[in-house]
Amino acid sequence: MRRGRSLIALAVALAVGGWLLASGPARQPVPSRQPAALRTVTQQPGTVPARLADGTRYTPVFYADATTSVGTVPTTDGSAERLVLWSAGAERELRRVPRERYPQFLGFTVADGVLYWAESTATPEGPYETRLWRAGLTGTTPAASLTADTGAAVFFDSQFDLVVAEGRLHWIAAPPDESEQTELRSVALTGGTVSVERFPGRYRWTTWPWLQSADQQGGPLRLVDKATGERRTVTTSSAETASCTPAWCRSLVQTPDGDNLLDVMRPDGSERRRIPGDVNAVTVDVGLVDRFELVTELDGQKLRLLAYDLRSGTLTVLATDVGVVTARGCVVWWSPTPRDPETWYALDLRTLA
Repeated sequence: MRRGRSLIALAVALAVGGWLLASGPARQPVPSRQPAALRTVTQQPGTVPARLADGTRYTPVFYADATTSVGTVPTTDGSAERLVLWSAGAERELRRVPRERYPQFLGFTVADGVLYWAESTATPEGPYETRLWRAGLTGTTPAASLTADTGAAVFFDSQFDLVVAEGRLHWIAAPPDESEQTELRSVALTGGTVSVERFPGRYRWTTWPWLQSADQQGGPLRLVDKATGERRTVTTSSAETASCTPAWCRSLVQTPDGDNLLDVMRPDGSERRRIPGDVNAVTVDVGLVDRFELVTELDGQKLRLLAYDLRSGTLTVLATDVGVVTARGCVVWWSPTPRDPETWYALDLRTLA
């Protein structure tokens, strides 16, 4: 039963972790797309080799900053998957899990120099287990397990999958039944008993202490302040899909020709603007560092990476030829080729502000 619940939770995450459907009255018209003046980033990105000294391939899955990353690395014999911290040109193994347990490392976040993450593995008995871990970004202290009492944990590929707040680590879990509820779970940063609160509706965390509705099939997107109970409704048309924080929303409309129209706005609908070009959002999260929308756009045969400044409305080219690109929190990272990259590049968005 537990295995089934975990798989269902992961499937739900994939289904709703990207664009979330909202409905409502027809939206007000916005200016048509206009060619934008582009500027080129002047900051030099940090780099990490795609192969470690033993020849094994390093794939970053999270960056604490542009020079400190966490990635997965197979052992030389392929028998296990390692989670490795790369910092200051040195590697440090955090976890090693046998390959036959099909490990997945998820939900990374950093607070006060400590890295937190979830590890989902198959147990010897068969069911999947999701366990939460912590490790310091510096030092040699081994990683410590916080809890395996995670319920049917749901991950949206978001920077808010795990949230550190009020001395606890918070996450979302699906209920054990078919009820329209969400489990708000948390544990002390040192581990211990897990707190479980049932919350009406299906929600996911966004900027603390706000929740965003994760299933808009029955109505518009909603934001709820868990601390005060304040509720906001984000009204969009039936043609739009949207995602929000309390500060910003992103809306997508696909034209009959297959072009993407991306708008940004405040949750109350004000300050609505269109990001120029036929662009795709890089991440489910809206307004990274409360400032930038990261998008990709084809430029001839190349895919370029751009940052749209929500304050000034300017577009900055971060890279002119990218293969794989990911962003989380304050860092965006990419490789120049989709297969077999030799180097990973990373840029701290706070340096653009």
